[in-house]
Amino acid sequence: MRFSILGPLAVSSADGADLPVGGARLRRLLVLLLLTPGRTVGSERLVRGIWGDGAVPENAGNALQALVSRLRRALGGDAPVHGDPGGYRLQVEPASVDLHRFEDLARRGRGARGDGDPERAEELLGQALALWRGPALAELGASGAAGDTVLRLDASHRTVLLERLRLQLDLGRHDDALPEAEALAAHAPHDERPAELLVCALAAAGRQAEALTAYDRLRRGLAEDLGIDPSPHMQRLQLRLLRGELHGGSPGPGPAPAAPHEPAAAAAASPEPVAPDAPPTSEPRAVKRLPHVLTSFVAREDEVARVGALLDDERLVTLIGPGGAGKTRLSIEAGSRFVEDAAAPAERGVWFVELAPLRDGADIPHALLSGLGLSELPGMSLSSGAPPSTGDVLDRVVDHLGGRDALLILDNCEHLVGDAAQTAERLLARCPRLRVLATSREPLGIAGERLLAVPSLALPPETAGADRAGAYAAVRLFAERARAVDPGFTVGEHNAAHVVRICRELDGLPLALELAAARVRAMSVTHLAARLSDRFRLLTNGNRFALPQHQTLQAVVDWSWELLDSDERTLLHRLSVFAGGAALDAVEHVWSPGSDGGRDVWPVLFALVDKSLVSADVGDDGGEPRYRMLETVRAYGAQRLAESGEEAVVRRAHADYTLALWSRVDPHLRGPDQLGWLERLRLEHDNLTAALRWTIDSGDLACALDLLHTSCWYWQMGNSWSDLVRWCGELLRAAGDRPPAGRTVAYAACLAVHSAGADITDQEISAKGLLRAEELLAESGDRPEDHPGLLQPILLLGMFGYDRRARIARLDRTAADHPDPWVRAAARLFGGLLALHTGSGAEGSDRVFGALDSFRAIGDRWGTAHALTMAAGLGRFTDAGREMDLLEEGDALADEIGLSATRAQFAARRGIALAASGRVDAARSAVKQAHALTADSETRLICRVGDAEVACAAGDPAAAYDIAMSLGADVAAMNDIVRRQVEPGWLALLSRTAMALGDRRAALAHAAAAWAMVAPQPTGLACAEVCEQLAEVLHGEWPERAAVLLGCAESVRGLANEAGPAVARIRARARDALGADGFDRAYGFGAEYGPAGADDRVGAWLRAWGAPPTGGAWGAG
Repeated sequence: MRFSILGPLAVSSADGADLPVGGARLRRLLVLLLLTPGRTVGSERLVRGIWGDGAVPENAGNALQALVSRLRRALGGDAPVHGDPGGYRLQVEPASVDLHRFEDLARRGRGARGDGDPERAEELLGQALALWRGPALAELGASGAAGDTVLRLDASHRTVLLERLRLQLDLGRHDDALPEAEALAAHAPHDERPAELLVCALAAAGRQAEALTAYDRLRRGLAEDLGIDPSPHMQRLQLRLLRGELHGGSPGPGPAPAAPHEPAAAAAASPEPVAPDAPPTSEPRAVKRLPHVLTSFVAREDEVARVGALLDDERLVTLIGPGGAGKTRLSIEAGSRFVEDAAAPAERGVWFVELAPLRDGADIPHALLSGLGLSELPGMSLSSGAPPSTGDVLDRVVDHLGGRDALLILDNCEHLVGDAAQTAERLLARCPRLRVLATSREPLGIAGERLLAVPSLALPPETAGADRAGAYAAVRLFAERARAVDPGFTVGEHNAAHVVRICRELDGLPLALELAAARVRAMSVTHLAARLSDRFRLLTNGNRFALPQHQTLQAVVDWSWELLDSDERTLLHRLSVFAGGAALDAVEHVWSPGSDGGRDVWPVLFALVDKSLVSADVGDDGGEPRYRMLETVRAYGAQRLAESGEEAVVRRAHADYTLALWSRVDPHLRGPDQLGWLERLRLEHDNLTAALRWTIDSGDLACALDLLHTSCWYWQMGNSWSDLVRWCGELLRAAGDRPPAGRTVAYAACLAVHSAGADITDQEISAKGLLRAEELLAESGDRPEDHPGLLQPILLLGMFGYDRRARIARLDRTAADHPDPWVRAAARLFGGLLALHTGSGAEGSDRVFGALDSFRAIGDRWGTAHALTMAAGLGRFTDAGREMDLLEEGDALADEIGLSATRAQFAARRGIALAASGRVDAARSAVKQAHALTADSETRLICRVGDAEVACAAGDPAAAYDIAMSLGADVAAMNDIVRRQVEPGWLALLSRTAMALGDRRAALAHAAAAWAMVAPQPTGLACAEVCEQLAEVLHGEWPERAAVLLGCAESVRGLANEAGPAVARIRARARDALGADGFDRAYGFGAEYGPAGADDRVGAWLRAWGAPPTGGAWGAG
């Protein structure tokens, strides 16, 4: 079956026959469902889209259901419409809808353009445009529920039209492009994009006069209607047209802009003209001999201000940083401001001297003459014709500068650093009002020098969206330079993740970002980001007028490499194995990885720091420095390491160091000093993954297993469970069914983690793996209890129902007699959790609070925080005030450890507890805090539960019910094991909110569905919650049954609910209705049932209850 919504709605069967869909509302319903085929559309959205905001029928749900029934009959079985919680879903493939085929063809067309196949790109975009038969979503119009979608599709259609026209011009098919370009330009007279294409198409057709007329029409329209001029890009286009430079093809970017970061701009244009040895005029004037730059200055205002402040107080300032960091462009901007911002600009002057082309320090004085605009002829010897001496040249420079307040910029000093330093020192000594601003990759190293490191541009977080990313300097520069080659380029949600990745992978280096942005003309940012692993081949398209060392990314680093001695080169390529930086002892470990020790690494390392190839990060606490390289430098070093023939030896040294570090630190993660050690290991995380990657790829599975085993607790503490599971799975696939010799414990730990993670979607498979891990340990004479990371199989297998009582007893023995106090505390906590699941609430509570006291005594914050999550959950049954205290304590601890997801859970649960006690404003604030901390789907779920509870407490049960219903898709998407734990609570929430709405029948239906889920194992907290919710539904009309259910709840939980506000209300009303003796008798009757009796009685009653009973005692029913 095929559907067309890019124009009037049309439906055809598989054999091509048209299928009529009659009625405006029925057609609107179908169009709304077709926007997201195979996905649920909310009922509220459907109602608004069909009837609008003002004409919704009184019983909209029934009316919508009737329309859905009509649609099912019209479409038949080939396109089934399913009802889901909260909405409806049309189960068809996206490819059957023309809208989604259009978007796919457009995406493929852009990909073909990025891959350098314009003919295929033009063909695909043409196919996409051919799908349009009129205005999109004609049944819905440009307003209402789908208004934004209509506008987006219109904009997308227009963009594809423009892209296709550009391709036609590139292919020389200007006759094909001309009619469409004329129509688009006439339709949008103020839009430069179609006007630009029209001008180029007319020029390509030899119609120069008409092309000029088209440009003038745009110019007049902008001026008369909007009061603005055409953009600089369009003005350059007009200039090229007047020069006769437009003969065919799309407009392109125009002449290549000069690079703003290094001396490329200087080479591309001449400085301001000053006559050689010009005599002083009667009126002094400011002198600015700076390179002309052709691009805007982006995102360095703070650095310019810092340079200016330093030049106010110091006479020699050196901008240091790696190649491509933007030192030259920053010096030019600072030099310009030095004159412009002065109180008396006419008394100041700034001169720029480029040293990069020089190969001999003796040439520096002559470069000074050139930079100052002085001729060498007046100083030439008439007798010999020999050039003047260095002393003579410097004399002339000093005479020229005189007493002027002057700034001399010496650019690119690193390869002649000694001679440049000597020259600067001599000039400063002889010119008391002179300041020198140098740029270099290492310091000049003379007295009075002030260094200013030029940092990379600010980088957005990996997860930043378009709006947030656009505020960061690196993204702003990349986007602006990309627009220079593709005027339509923007950073939006469709490409923000790729742009962020590009900026981060390229370290925020301006030169690298500009080289990458220039590639946007030939490939999409998606392809560009994916190919940055080969950055040195990719980024080779620099400004042709730039110095050779600035034309490609490879040349930038080559220039620095050539300035190193052999020891510095060796250390640089060895340091490339550290993906996350290195402490000094780690650097020492790889410096002499074999038996060739004896050389002192310190002076070599410090030389690399001085030359801006390695940075020393001391941190805010002034602790041990950490040595890092920019990713581009590290990638270059990795190339050199591969060429050196010693890669395997160095990577082995790196893996050995990483394993030794984790083995030494792991025990400290379970004690009072864990925070400091956890932070230390977080710094080493990337090194750990690099070592894992190499050991697995090289076949050293024993070392890989050791790395995972010793780091297992670190991954779990850092909320990196999914990453740990992924690594374990990869290692198990490589190792096979049996552990390598001597690695049984590590293999069993790997198997247990993987079984508890990746296989948890299937309880039987998960249990099989966990049991196998226990068997392996038993075969080797080991116990899970002796390995902290292996306590989990005991817990999970008990949760699955495998010998629960035996496992509780086993954990109790461990809690009593294990020599490690941390293991004793953890065993007590896990035993408490299992006891709670078996309905032994009082015993479980004792164990949990005992574990909490033990973790506090040990000083283990992580263990204390997780014990608090369970203790607070128990506190809501016994002492609401204590529950709040425990939640606040847990929040503070999770914040201290850096566990944002755990903090979110504490905050959400605090909001739920506050809502239950009627403190709505405080509850709303707590839930809002939880949302701000949320990262994973499980945490989002409890935050939304908090939203529902707050809405209900605030007197808006309709909103609460809608929120609860909206959670259905999230619950359904969970794996079976997690869903079984979560779904009863969700159904109980639906029942509570339905009850608040006054819909008792719906409330009972939801509660009955919850009971059906817990009935197979009618024990524990979830089962008790369902009993209490059934009591809430029934207590108004059947107080005796409500009292019995409250007794059942205590029986299956093994713990009375003495603090819950809702249960207290039910108890009070039932007691009022029955009298104290009657309530106690009914309550005791329920408490005597036990789990099996509760299932028999409650289950039988619910199964038999086709309609609410009208009377009779519980025992009789």
